[in-house]
Amino acid sequence: MSNDPFARVRNTPLVLVAVLFLALSLPVSAQTAPPQPEADRSAGKAFGMSLLLPGLGHRYVNRNQWSGWAKTYTAADAALWLSLIGGEWRQDHLIQSYTTLARGSASAVVDGKDRTFFLNLASFESSEEYRETMLRNRAWDQIDYVDDPSFQWEWQSEEDFSRYRDLRDDAESLRRRRSILIASLVANRLISGAIAARSAGRSRRAQVTASLAPPVDAMPVLSLNVRF
Repeated sequence: MSNDPFARVRNTPLVLVAVLFLALSLPVSAQTAPPQPEADRSAGKAFGMSLLLPGLGHRYVNRNQWSGWAKTYTAADAALWLSLIGGEWRQDHLIQSYTTLARGSASAVVDGKDRTFFLNLASFESSEEYRETMLRNRAWDQIDYVDDPSFQWEWQSEEDFSRYRDLRDDAESLRRRRSILIASLVANRLISGAIAARSAGRSRRAQVTASLAPPVDAMPVLSLNVRF
C-alpha cells in the first residue's frame, strides 16, 4: 500500500474526468428521465442555477427536492474542487522543494527565473554542458544564455540531479492536471444545466444539444447549444 498521502487526491480527477467525458459523449435524450417538473418551472432559471452550483437546477425543477442526479452533480463538483485545491497545495510544495534543492545542490540563483531556466536545470547537469550541447547543435542564438553568472549552475551529484528532475516532473504533471480539473468543473456545470433546462422546458421550444469534439492541444472541445 502506498504511503503517499496525496495518492488518492492525484488519482481521483482521472476517474471523475472519465465519467464526465462519458456523459458528454452521450446524447442528452439518452440520460435517465428526470422527475416531472412543475408547470411554472423556468428552463432558463434551471440552467442558470446549475451554472452557479451543479445539481441546484435539478433541485429547482424537482419541487425543491434533492433528487439522485442533483446529489450526483453536486458531489462531483465538490470532489473536483477538493482535487483542485489539494493539487495546488501539493504543486506549491513540490516547487518549493525543487527550487530549494537547485539552490543548495546546484548553486543556482533561482529567484526571478522562468520555467525555461528550471527546465534547463532538469536537462543538463551543468551550464557548461548546456553550452557545449548548444555548440554541437549550432544553436547560436542560445549559447549566450549562460553567459550571465546568475544563469550558471552545476549539480554536485547525479542523485541530486535525478531527485530534482523527479520533483519537477511531478509538479508539471499537477500543473497539467489543473487544466483538466478546471475544464471538468465547467463541463459539469454545462451538462447539469443542459439536462435541468431540458427537464424544466415542457414545450418543444426548449431545445438542448451537446457534443464533444476531438481534443485540441490535449484538451477536449465541448460544444453546447441551449435555446429557451
